[in-house]
Amino acid sequence: MPAKLLSGRRSRLKSATESHHRRLDGLNKELAMFGSISSYEKYLTATLASRVELEAILEASQIDALVPNWTRRKIVPQLLEDVRDLGGNNVMSPAVVNASVSMPAILGTLYVVEGSGLGAGILINRAAKLGLSGSLGARHLAQQVYNLRSWRTILNIIETTWIDDEDCCNQAAIAAFGVFESNYQRLFGNAG
Repeated sequence: MPAKLLSGRRSRLKSATESHHRRLDGLNKELAMFGSISSYEKYLTATLASRVELEAILEASQIDALVPNWTRRKIVPQLLEDVRDLGGNNVMSPAVVNASVSMPAILGTLYVVEGSGLGAGILINRAAKLGLSGSLGARHLAQQVYNLRSWRTILNIIETTWIDDEDCCNQAAIAAFGVFESNYQRLFGNAG
């Protein structure tokens, strides 16, 4: 990968979150989240809880002013459909306090939320082995893969938006990884 693409804020975010990202990937493998339909259902529930919280924070913080097509990028609607596909007919989104955050925190959270699409291409192949697809049970992964078409635009927003607190940006990204990790551990019985 060219060094130019890893310069600046993206590089700092990647460095700050590397161990958290690695730990989350390790949990996915350790807990065999894509090893069976029942494990995948737990993965979906935990991912839904995480995305509801993080997408609500971004929306309360007026993310659509920064990312004009934000509504089309969200994956909570697809996650709800995926859960219903697997028999979760009475799925309710977890209640979330819609507290806005600062621009540095928006960028750090956006980095994690949108960057998760990078692994979606791998995960959708694992879901396919369970008989799932972009039209059955893995819609959210298909949406994330689709969203990657504009990943460079998102990176440009993250890289060029002026902020006065890089540490806050890094800490928000770490916290976003923590949301996923705690929900996965809760749903899978505090394993890891």
